[in-house]
Amino acid sequence: MRIDFHVHTSRSPDGLHSLRETVKHAKRIGLDGIAITDHARLLSRREARSLTREFGILVIPGIEGGHMALDRHWIALAIDIIPATVGIAGVLAHIAGEGGLSIAPHPHSCTGYNNYARLGFDAVEAFNGTDRLSNSMIRNTAGLPETGGSDAHATYMLGYTWTEMERCATVEEAVEMVRRGRCRPAGTLIPAHKKMQFYGRAFVRYTTGRPQLMWKSMQSSFAAPPNAAATGEECNAALLDE
Repeated sequence: MRIDFHVHTSRSPDGLHSLRETVKHAKRIGLDGIAITDHARLLSRREARSLTREFGILVIPGIEGGHMALDRHWIALAIDIIPATVGIAGVLAHIAGEGGLSIAPHPHSCTGYNNYARLGFDAVEAFNGTDRLSNSMIRNTAGLPETGGSDAHATYMLGYTWTEMERCATVEEAVEMVRRGRCRPAGTLIPAHKKMQFYGRAFVRYTTGRPQLMWKSMQSSFAAPPNAAATGEECNAALLDE
């Protein structure tokens, strides 16, 4: 079974295609499931179930938290309430308290937590469809479950990166399989021309409607935001590979 655990839609400030377009396309190209992880926008379980029934593909409700340009990011799956705290320790405690799953996305990028095991993430995104450098730096000496996610922000970025796992019928089964490590990242990087196609359209969108967001995003591409690691007590530790 192929599930992409990191997908964005137009509900993210930088996503290009609607939720329905994204789910429909994922089904068309042969994915068995996708986790919708829009920036700061949580997909409800009810909507996820409705989409699952309509399109015949497992839709996992989730969110990618942390300011998309200024903070380090985290992914939460199968929760009902967005964590109110900004500290990563509190965020992970909230996710665990709801019985959800936490994933450290692109952990070695400027918007990732590379001390993911020490912080207590449930899993690590060992293969990100857009981040060759972060992928190459993964060591995961603690042996956390590893996922693959496209980090797609447009439909044409889907289908290249996913997570291989046993067949499951529900969100709860999928989450539990990852938690137990019964999964592995698979696929390839998204082709460069597909990424450039997205960046070009996103650039036009930002410059015409959201120039301030574009500028912040450009800044985050060159350097980690100041004090980005100090979002919880555990983040004060040295950022070592786990």
